[in-house]
Amino acid sequence: MNLVLQSTVFEHITLAGIKPNLILVATVSVACLRNENEGAAYGFFAGLLQDSFFSVYIGSYVFLYTFTGYCCGLLLKSFYRENFILPMGIAAAATFIFNFAYYIINVLLRGYTNAAYFIGRIILPETVYNALLMIAVYNLYLYINKYLEENEKYKRKVF
Repeated sequence: MNLVLQSTVFEHITLAGIKPNLILVATVSVACLRNENEGAAYGFFAGLLQDSFFSVYIGSYVFLYTFTGYCCGLLLKSFYRENFILPMGIAAAATFIFNFAYYIINVLLRGYTNAAYFIGRIILPETVYNALLMIAVYNLYLYINKYLEENEKYKRKVF
């Protein structure tokens, strides 16, 4: 669903020519709310779908989303889930690192060496955009996660 929203609705919602990365924000949300393994699995499949539909090479988004989901899940093992400030900061840091790694893998290796332009015009605005988007997405995933945990509790008969 995130891939469809990313490629249709969020394609037209731009600020200064920058589009938010809803898939990255969703991966960070899942990793924050569940654990590093589920964050990595979510990132793997989201990256595989994005690579399959929008990329020439399969593997760069798979690696980046999987790594991001795993690392964010490790960082936030135990925190107060209703507090959205920490996940918002993690989303900002993850966006910056994700885009910088993307720059190294897909842009720098092709010979485009203007890193200051890429950081100033693409990475930093998208970092702010994703951090703000994280508030809404995280609250939606928090609601879904509470529902899933209630169902898991009754299925496993955990008190």
